[in-house]
Amino acid sequence: MDNLLSIEEVKSFLGVEDPELNQLVQVGKLHAYKIGGTYLRFRKEEVLSLKQEYPSGKKPRISLPWFVRMRDFWRFNNFYILSLVLIAVLFFIVIRS
Repeated sequence: MDNLLSIEEVKSFLGVEDPELNQLVQVGKLHAYKIGGTYLRFRKEEVLSLKQEYPSGKKPRISLPWFVRMRDFWRFNNFYILSLVLIAVLFFIVIRS
């Protein structure tokens, strides 16, 4: 257990917040381990190597693939997109009548 760091330890060590840490895991720069199905832990060696890649003061720049960005865009905006399409269809039907 001494070889694993908690989420709070990793965030303070790397100087990142929750969304940035989640993106680091999602992109694959850090590998997260679940212990007991609830808590995420990170290997100390991976965190140290990531810290060495990015000197102090510089945060890791995370570039997500386009399909991940589109999936997230759809996930957070699907209600608005579908509502706009429905309104446009209804508007077209009313105008044509």
